[in-house]
Amino acid sequence: MPEMTIEAAMIELNRLKTTERMDIDRERLTAAIDVVKDAAQYRIKRKPISGANSFRCPKCKLIFWKSARYCRWCGQALDWN
Repeated sequence: MPEMTIEAAMIELNRLKTTERMDIDRERLTAAIDVVKDAAQYRIKRKPISGANSFRCPKCKLIFWKSARYCRWCGQALDWN
């Protein structure tokens, strides 16, 4: 099965939510749920990992130099409090 985008996953979940049929494609449903769960995890703010003169993203571990609301590499929401 090709990789599903967040938008495609939302459309698929809405379609499945409103269907009356019992022949739901469980593989597509599972894929859509997984995409939406993964996307939601990036919106949960996580504290950056502090280093000597830089910070690392808690999700992708890549370095960035100044405070930002999101990691510029993977999109992880960051919590500076």
